[in-house]
Order: sequence, then C-alpha cells, then structure tokens
Amino acid sequence: MYTRSVTFDELTAEEQLALAGLVRLMVRMDGQFTPDEVIAVSTLAKDIGATRFWSMMTDAQTMETEELSDHVAAIQRPEVREWMYGVLVGLAAVDGIDSAETELLDWLMDVWQLG
Repeated sequence: MYTRSVTFDELTAEEQLALAGLVRLMVRMDGQFTPDEVIAVSTLAKDIGATRFWSMMTDAQTMETEELSDHVAAIQRPEVREWMYGVLVGLAAVDGIDSAETELLDWLMDVWQLG
C-alpha cells in the first residue's frame, strides 16, 4: 500500500490532522465507504500504531475543505508528503481509482510538487 511505514507519533500535529482529513476525503470521494476501504483504513491505523488516529479522524470530520487545504499546504517534509501520497494511492486503489480520486491525487501532486 505504501513504502516506508511512519508512526503517527512521528508526524507533527499539523501532519496528523492533514493525514486524517485526507484519508476521510479519499474514502468519501466516490460517494461510498466500501468494506474494502474500511479494512484498508483499519490496517493503516494498525500499521502506524495510532490510538489517536481514530480521534484525529473524528476531528477531521468537522474540517472544511479550505481548512484541510491549509493543513495539506503546511506539510513541508518531503518524506512525509511522499509517504502520505503513497497511503492515499493505496486507499484509492483498494476499490479502483475513480475520476474524483484521481483529481484529489493530481491536486496533491501539484500542491506538494511531487513527480
């Protein structure tokens, strides 16, 4: 799903909230939260060792798009950007990447200057 595993505690508070917001957004892009996506998000939470991950997911639920954009743009560490991008590609691929998910991934490529 993603290359190097990062623990939630290695992320700054800004990065944690951005990750949670992006994960929430990605799994909702196609209009449904499929059983495969549930498993993928649960696996991600387990892999990064984050008991706070689920709390951040709740916090991210109330974020407006502009606020999420600000958190995403504030991420400066290239290794974190690349890791998060890999996480999101993996989540999108679980049930097939649709056009809305591609749009989000393309936006991230642009904002984070990946590629």
